[in-house]
Parts: sequence; C-alpha cells; structure tokens
Amino acid sequence: MEKMKKYKILFFLIITLLLNNCSTWKGSIVSSGSINEAVNNAITDFLTTKLSKKGTIFGVLISDYVGVKYNQENNTVIYIPKNDYIFIISVGKSDNKIYPREENKIGTYDNVFPTMYTIRDEKLFYWSDSTQVISKEIISVLEKYNHIDFEWHKEYDLPPLIINDGGEGIVYYFCKNDLSNYKKKRADTLRRHYRTPKLKCK
Repeated sequence: MEKMKKYKILFFLIITLLLNNCSTWKGSIVSSGSINEAVNNAITDFLTTKLSKKGTIFGVLISDYVGVKYNQENNTVIYIPKNDYIFIISVGKSDNKIYPREENKIGTYDNVFPTMYTIRDEKLFYWSDSTQVISKEIISVLEKYNHIDFEWHKEYDLPPLIINDGGEGIVYYFCKNDLSNYKKKRADTLRRHYRTPKLKCK
C-alpha cells in the first residue's frame, strides 16, 4: 500500500512538472507585434520540438509564399503566393556557413544576408530583415559560432554550399492580427506538396 502511495506521488510530481514546463513556454508566446515577434514565437515553439536537439545553429526564413508544389514531370518547383493575413516562417538547422559577397559590408542593406539574431538555450537563430543594415554585432556573433567564411573566394569561384534536399525543419503560419493563433507543419524535403493548413484569422 505504501509503495502504491509513493508511485501516485511520483506520478503527480511528473505531471505537475510537465504542466509547468508547458505553461512556461506557452506564456512566452505573444499575441501582437510585427514579423520579428512572430519569429520569436516560432523559435519559442521550435525549442519544444525534437528538431531543436539536432544542432546549435538554426536559420530562420521569412517566406513570400504559402506553399510549394513539385512537378515531377518537368522537375520544377511552383511557389504559391501568400495572402495578406498570415506570416510564414520556417525554422531549420543551418547546414551552410554564411559566405559574404563583396557588397556585404557593415552598414549596407541586403535581402539575404542575416541582420537579426537571437540566442536561446545556447542555440543561435538568425534571419534576414531587409529593413536593417548588416551590423558589426551580427558579424561578431557569426564569427563566435564559426558560421561565417570571409575567405571562401580564395579557394572557390562559388560558395561551397551544401544542397540538402532532405533538410528537416518546421514551417509556421501565424495570423498577423493574433500571433498566438498559429499552426505548424513539418517540412523534410522540397519534393513534397505543402498545403497551407486551415488557419482562421479574425
């Protein structure tokens, strides 16, 4: 009887711990803000997934389309434009270093080069915000994580990129008027037909 009582107490403690952990990360999801708040919501959720355990450096992509169709007949990818009601944000392990081009200098703007970052749970997440200039700070952070290569052009004509068609990630869909209202889909290869999940935005 005493043994059964101990099991019940242990079970209760485990459930309580799990609920507390859940409420902690859920509580940090914000409901209003801009694209950067949506990015941070995506990162908060991503850190609760198994994929977050597979690396320490993750790239964040803000998409201009809601989905991808892969046409096997002519080996082409068709991008489906997004609407004005949602933010679409992908988070996944970054297989490639950043390879700056000649024009990627501190104080300049770029649509691809990362300008924003956050470090959460000792993991680096970075993304591009074309409204922000390339800063010395983002360069220093990328150097700290050994994730930028200024010397690549001395050895290669083109950046030595790793093409990982099966790279794993998660795509998030946020209502712009309520960032706490979102859905997510696992993405493991471009050769799949991704359909935007039904998301009711008020």
